[in-house]
Amino acid sequence: MSDKTLGIGIVGAGKAGKSFALALQNIPEAHVVGFCTAHESTAREAARTFGAPLWTIEIETLLDHREVEAVIVASPDEYHCAQVTASLEAKKHVLCEKPMCRSLEEADLMIEASRSSGMILMIGFTDRYNQPCLEAKRKISAGEIGSPKMILARRCHTRSMVRGRNWLNDARTGGVLNFTGTHNIDLICWFMGSAPERVYGEMGQLILKGQNFTDCAVVTLKFPGGPIAVLYETFAYPENYPHDVDRSLEILGDKGVLHLDFMSQPLKYYSAEGLLLSDSQTWPITEQGIGGALRTELEHFIRCIREGSSPLTGGEDGKLALRIAISSREAAETGRAVYF
Repeated sequence: MSDKTLGIGIVGAGKAGKSFALALQNIPEAHVVGFCTAHESTAREAARTFGAPLWTIEIETLLDHREVEAVIVASPDEYHCAQVTASLEAKKHVLCEKPMCRSLEEADLMIEASRSSGMILMIGFTDRYNQPCLEAKRKISAGEIGSPKMILARRCHTRSMVRGRNWLNDARTGGVLNFTGTHNIDLICWFMGSAPERVYGEMGQLILKGQNFTDCAVVTLKFPGGPIAVLYETFAYPENYPHDVDRSLEILGDKGVLHLDFMSQPLKYYSAEGLLLSDSQTWPITEQGIGGALRTELEHFIRCIREGSSPLTGGEDGKLALRIAISSREAAETGRAVYF
């Protein structure tokens, strides 16, 4: 690849698509060529906002543009498989937002499209690029806490993030575990260094009303050799909680323990409405755009393309996280653990 800036097309202009575009403003090695969305007005406005020359409702138009060398797929989950495979077959490298897709069959199609085309497929597990998580992995790899034996991972969203978003339902997203739980599922497997051998889950719509969305889930995972992990996921924290998402992990090794607490933000804001926290690690807003882990994720994607290297979070990682989420629901519905 030449030293010219990488041309990127973005599919989707919702929160994720716009966040990627904002982060790309912080990266001089790449630029946004255009947006593809389901509605002309949305695509046109996104292109105007970010100074992109192209907007379209047809992904083929985006893929045919001579400047588009890579594609970020940030559309609803149900479209990921078709849009990713089309992009890969058009010889474009792809960064696909999590969850990878909705079924293991779709995941296999995406992985095969990457293999047969020779193009990169990276999955957007942003937390792997968060500095505290990178440092935790470094300490584990260096043996500083010994061998990980137990992990507790929490990810708790406020219920206001679901209300008013009618597309957030079990039929389209698979509920809390598929929609955002794959982040922590991926982290647990990464920290443990392997896939689990047994999964059990309990979940349900326990708090939210008027919307078919599984809002609470607890999952236990047993790993080869004995280590265990617990996953606690919800979209039902109260609206006045000081942050949209409360995330934490505890990793217990046989020689030490690691605590990761993303609620402990260095900037706290007090107003008449109470305490609010400003994110300074994952999606911090700068004068140029978004920095933090999202920028690091994009920089890694661009570096993999330039160097021809494999991404830290590839298609097999996305498939494993999805398989665990699907198995957890099966376990909850049958009352029996699922063995890998």
